Amino acid sequence: MQSNKYLLLLGADQYLRERVFSGAKQATDLPVWAATEDPVRKLNRTFDNMLAADPKDPESLLNAIRAYSARGWDPRIVVPLNDWTVDSANTVNRALGLGGLDAATVTNARNKYAMKQAFLAAGVQTPRSHLVQSEEELHEAIEAIGLPVIIKPYDFGGSGGVVLATTREEAVAGLAESKAVVEQYESAFNILGDKYLVEQFIDSEDEISVEVLCGAGRAEVLAVTEKYLSPRPWFAEVAHLVPSHRTGDRTVADLAVRACAALGIDRGLAHVEIKFAADGTAWVIEVAARPGGDGIMDQVERAYELNPYRLHIGSYLGTDLLDVVAGAEPAKTSAIAFLKAAPGRIQDVMDGKPLPPEVRSINISAKRGDVSQAAKNWSAREGLIELEWDELFSEKTMLPVTMAKELSDQIFVTGETVEE
Repeated sequence: MQSNKYLLLLGADQYLRERVFSGAKQATDLPVWAATEDPVRKLNRTFDNMLAADPKDPESLLNAIRAYSARGWDPRIVVPLNDWTVDSANTVNRALGLGGLDAATVTNARNKYAMKQAFLAAGVQTPRSHLVQSEEELHEAIEAIGLPVIIKPYDFGGSGGVVLATTREEAVAGLAESKAVVEQYESAFNILGDKYLVEQFIDSEDEISVEVLCGAGRAEVLAVTEKYLSPRPWFAEVAHLVPSHRTGDRTVADLAVRACAALGIDRGLAHVEIKFAADGTAWVIEVAARPGGDGIMDQVERAYELNPYRLHIGSYLGTDLLDVVAGAEPAKTSAIAFLKAAPGRIQDVMDGKPLPPEVRSINISAKRGDVSQAAKNWSAREGLIELEWDELFSEKTMLPVTMAKELSDQIFVTGETVEE
């Protein structure tokens, strides 16, 4: 039987990743498939077909793939789009002889403690950290690192369970909070959540993310994104702006590329998070072996007029697009910022008023009766706006944050506070 090929994308039907289909069609003429556990109830008509499989579970995926193989359809390659599918995509690719990342690379990209050890071994500056499970080990880690510290799950993302502790009492409470977040989300995101990272705190609001296209022995920086965080003790991402004023900084680019090389990432886009200390020293916080989330890729596409998913998928297909990245230049500034109502129960949503000309799109997800809580992670958002300017900023601007707050204050009417 003649085999028909298709491209399988995992995590592609996630909100704010819709442009991946367009990027896939630019990268290949193959049919583009996705996967979901129940395509009858969750059919996404964007894709050419949907496997009935859990995109986070390699065994489920292989069973569905083999069922279609019997009918003459085989994947050309499986491409992960988010943290939860990096391991499953790689396992399937290896099982079917399609290539993929090295197993150690996947471990390093998902296990944040292993990641830090790989950075240190390669001479990449990163905060000191200890892996803990108990309060006793937490106190031992604080003794070794000193206060303040960051506490976070070692295999989660989206700022979930990330807490700043300035005292031992706050550290104990922070560990309990982090464990509670893991317990809430572990089954949905297929995480172990059995260990926690206690990490040296880099006291700074100056943070960026770097999108790097990786190849075998070479990598190129596509874009540098300015990041904006919620008030401490949490670190929810409240806005992203592309391009950052640090775009073109060769020191930043070199550090991001070395961080990817330290983990062994040799294909696809990688998302590198970097913080700058008060003295200007750059510290690599984390690296993810997939494109940036939170709509960052859409902002990159608007600013650079280049679909980054095309680059990510093309790389997995074996196409060398590094020169395309090296020649990319931003033509405008684009940003995404998340709407945040004042704490309390939302009594009304005042939509429909004229919007500032910079607003490219708005999406309000909250409704009357919802409860607005502190911005601890991605789950505490009431919507988003996308913004666009024809200029490129030469220094950090707070416009995405201030405009999101002004619109949030206009849109949401909140009443009594509610116990969390």
